[in-house]
Amino acid sequence: MIEANLEKMEELKDGLDQARTAGDLSAQAAMLYEIARLYHKEKIEDAARDYWIECRDLCRRAGLIQETAQVMIDLGDLARDRDDFDQAEESYRSAQAIYQETGDLKGRARISERLGDLISRKGDHEQALVFFREGLDLCREHDDPIGCLFFLDQMMPLLRAGDKVSELEQAGRLTITLAEKMGDRERMALGLARLADLYIKTGRIKEAEAGLVLAHDLYLHLGRDKEAGLIRAELDRLDLDSVKSLSP
Repeated sequence: MIEANLEKMEELKDGLDQARTAGDLSAQAAMLYEIARLYHKEKIEDAARDYWIECRDLCRRAGLIQETAQVMIDLGDLARDRDDFDQAEESYRSAQAIYQETGDLKGRARISERLGDLISRKGDHEQALVFFREGLDLCREHDDPIGCLFFLDQMMPLLRAGDKVSELEQAGRLTITLAEKMGDRERMALGLARLADLYIKTGRIKEAEAGLVLAHDLYLHLGRDKEAGLIRAELDRLDLDSVKSLSP
């Protein structure tokens, strides 16, 4: 452990002793949590796990609901990174139960992301999609376009792999709509190009052409000449007349 972190650890442990002397459970939990985080930062994982478990148990006794959920997430992440998927899932579901009880939509979305990622690592893409769809719905419910785009990004590779054309098209359209709403023209152009690729693969050439032309114009506006050139090349490959009207 580097010197600066050693000094920080000593401060935290002194703070923990003081909180214990004062009987301040909230302060004890905060000190335990930060000690665990520092051990984790230093990759001393067994110590991090021990302190997080102690923090979790104390939070439960003290009725610190949100803090308990956060520690369960950290314990889940630690187990996941050790490929202990069963323990990770158990920890995430404990946090999930807390967020469901408290009606915390953002917290539930965080757990949906972690469970989706975990189940995907285990190779169950169908169940992973269930969690990612749930996360998307939660983000839409509390009007979080960035969160929606994140979940769409997680879903689309799995939808492609599962050949779920209809849902993939819906996800692509929603991505474009959200990007436009946020003023993210680069993501919008990428979304249009990806949707056009889907249309090409399913024989919907006219719809693909319209999307490619829009994506081309957006890329030109962004000064992304390379990407615009690739789209012109694709239109040319498809032998579509629209390529003749596009500026090089």
